[in-house]
Amino acid sequence: MTSELRVEEFDGVVTVSIDRPNRRNALSRSALRDLAEVLGGDVTRGASGVILTGTAGHFSAGADFADLTGTVEDVGFDDDVAAAVTAIQHCPRPVVAALHGACLGAGADLALACNVRIADSTTYLQVPATRLGILYNPSAVLRMRRSLPADTVARLFLLGERFDADSAQSAGLVSVVVAAGTAVEQAQAMLAPLSIGGRDATAATKALLADPDAGHRAEHWEAVRRELLGSDARRRAVEQAHARHTTHEGQGTE
Repeated sequence: MTSELRVEEFDGVVTVSIDRPNRRNALSRSALRDLAEVLGGDVTRGASGVILTGTAGHFSAGADFADLTGTVEDVGFDDDVAAAVTAIQHCPRPVVAALHGACLGAGADLALACNVRIADSTTYLQVPATRLGILYNPSAVLRMRRSLPADTVARLFLLGERFDADSAQSAGLVSVVVAAGTAVEQAQAMLAPLSIGGRDATAATKALLADPDAGHRAEHWEAVRRELLGSDARRRAVEQAHARHTTHEGQGTE
């Protein structure tokens, strides 16, 4: 693995930071491959949640132009972005993007693949592909068309509009806007209550939400639900909840 990513763990939450401050965290092909490797590895499977962010005041300025040729060969870069997006989607833990500063192009693609996006007030989000003579990866455009309002997708990809934090929230691109410099802290607070003991249920719920054919696979998802209902982890969770409830009832009030 290169030094372009920083991976840290605190209280069961793994923070993966794009760490190329001299390039505003522009994404090289090696950084994208490392990101896919980390998100698909044991470090995230053992966590309760994952935060994806960038260092030094920016999430990511998008593609590193040093890795682009300006020719059809750049489809290889698109493939690396798509592999990182797939790793985010297939990571069994909730992935929260903590955004600040630039969130551009491929960086925006990664952020929009996350389950939740927390943007601080310095965030600006843009995909200027058409301005660079590019049809952005069709699979990414179609993925976002399924999850975002049609006018938001047109503004993002067709017009290449730049969204500040508040307009991004109004357009459905980010979930929450927070004070400058607090996005990672807010993401940590959001993920901290998740129990590592409930990670099988969390993974199943994330997979259900991401399944485009879930409506036609009711029998499969019912089988998953029943398996979890009968699991040792669920039994222990119910026992612990019952013990807490009994303790609180026994305390009473004066």
